[in-house]
Amino acid sequence: MSKPWQPRRILAIKNKHLGDVICGVPAFRALHNAFPNAELDVIVSPGSRDLIAGFDWIHAVIESPRKLKGLARVRDELRVAHAVATGGYDLVVDFTWSDRAMWYAALSRASRRWAIQVTAGSKLKPHIFNGYGGKPDRSHHVMEHEREFLMRMGIPYYDIHPDFPPTPSEDQEARDWLATHNVQRDKLVVVHPTSRWLFKCWHDERVAEVIDWLTTQGWQPVVTCGPSADELKRARNIVSLVKQPCLSRLGDMSLRHLASFMRQARFFFGMDSAPSHMASAVGLPAVILFGPSQVKRWRPFGDQHIILHRDCPCIAARGAELACDKTQIVKCMSAITTAEVTAAIQSRFPASDSSIRSQS
Repeated sequence: MSKPWQPRRILAIKNKHLGDVICGVPAFRALHNAFPNAELDVIVSPGSRDLIAGFDWIHAVIESPRKLKGLARVRDELRVAHAVATGGYDLVVDFTWSDRAMWYAALSRASRRWAIQVTAGSKLKPHIFNGYGGKPDRSHHVMEHEREFLMRMGIPYYDIHPDFPPTPSEDQEARDWLATHNVQRDKLVVVHPTSRWLFKCWHDERVAEVIDWLTTQGWQPVVTCGPSADELKRARNIVSLVKQPCLSRLGDMSLRHLASFMRQARFFFGMDSAPSHMASAVGLPAVILFGPSQVKRWRPFGDQHIILHRDCPCIAARGAELACDKTQIVKCMSAITTAEVTAAIQSRFPASDSSIRSQS
C-alpha cells in the first residue's frame, strides 16, 4: 500500500490587506498541522510581515512587491519571482484568487497547485491550478470559507483559533508605558477610530463623545491610529475634540506594539479595520462599528465581540468598493448613534467594579 503524499516544501499566498493576512493564520496553521514535516513559506503583502513572523512553524515570510517605480519595481518583482522559482515547492496554495498568485503558482512548478477560487480573473486559472474551491458563501466568515476550501483539498477539519505571534519585548514596553502613565490594565480601553479606508470611519465628534463617556465611566481610553498622514490627521482631530483628559499613541507603534497594547487591555473599540481582527487574534473582546462591508464575512471572528452596523445599500448594488462614495462618511455609518454605542458598551462591559466607579 502506497504512503500518502507528503510535500516537502509548501508556499501559501495571502498577499492582501492586513486584516486578510491576520484572518489567514488559522488556514496557514492547518496546512502546517496536516503536513508537519514540510517547510511552510508564506507570501504576504508589503508591511505585513510582523503579523505572522514569529510563529515558529512558519519557515519563511516573503513580502510581495511594493508599489515602486522604474527599476526599483523591476528589482522587487524579480526578488519575489526568484524566491518562488527556486523555492523547490511541492505544493502552492493560493488564498487570494488573484492573477498575481496564479503566476506565482505557475512559476513555482509545484506538482500540486490549489486555488481557493478560479472563477475570478484570468481564464488560465483552471489550467494552472489542479485543485480549487468554489465561490464563497457570503454568509460564512472568510476563515470558514478558507476552511471549507482546505477540506475540499483533503485537509482535515480544524477549529478556527485566530492567533498573533508572541511579542514578549513589546509586551514589556507596553506594560512600562502604562505604568508610567498610571493606566490600570483592568481599566484600559484601546480606541482605534481610523481605518486605512477612511470612508469606513465614523464621525469624529461622535467618537470623541464616546471617549469622554468612557472616561466618565471610570475607563482609561488610549487612542491609537496607523502612521498614514490621513489617519494621523483624523485621529488628531478626534483627540482635539475630547473634553476629558485623554492619552494617545498616534502613528508611533508597529503592528507588534499595537498587539501588545491590546494584550494589556480590557476591551477594544474601533471601526471595521485590521486592528479589529488583531483584537480577535490576541483574545481581546471588541466593540466594532461596521458600515460598507459584508458583516458576516469580515467581522472579527468569535462570539465575544459586539458588532454595530446598518445594512449598506452599496453592497446590495454591487459591492462596497465599487459603489460607495469614498469621499465622505457613508450613510450606513452615520445611522449609528452615540447612544447606541454607549448602550452596547455598557451592556457588555458594565462599570460596576468599585475600583472603576470610584473614578467616575
